[in-house]
Amino acid sequence: MEISGLDFFLINVLSYIAGLSTGLLVCCKHKEKFLGGDKSIRELDNIQPYSPPPQAEVIATAPPADQVNKGFRIVLE
Repeated sequence: MEISGLDFFLINVLSYIAGLSTGLLVCCKHKEKFLGGDKSIRELDNIQPYSPPPQAEVIATAPPADQVNKGFRIVLE
């Protein structure tokens, strides 16, 4: 029996749709395990309001501007 291009295409489309629908059914059936469900919603109620982290003191590491070398010249001979 010879399989035409249309037969090949239809078999591939049907198996794609069957796999996609099976995956969606499994996800819908077990969505509480995958997404966390009510547990994550309950944890959101216990979160404290945002407070920024404490800032560290800034220490300058560059020399003062009057001691900075103004530039140098490269002479090519």
